[in-house]
Amino acid sequence: MNDEDLRDFFAAFAMISNAWIPRDMDHHAKNCYEMADALIRAKYAAPDAGIASVTPKPRKKRVSE
Repeated sequence: MNDEDLRDFFAAFAMISNAWIPRDMDHHAKNCYEMADALIRAKYAAPDAGIASVTPKPRKKRVSE
């Protein structure tokens, strides 16, 4: 799935949401794609946004005597 497919997928879910009552269908469709574009931008905004990223800590090697 590429970003254009994902954009259409997000817009479809925005279309069926009851987040707002559309003035007309053209306005509603425009809002859905604007919301989808915002979701795509958020997806690429910051790689460490959301759940904290995990960075491995270097471990000291045990020295055998």
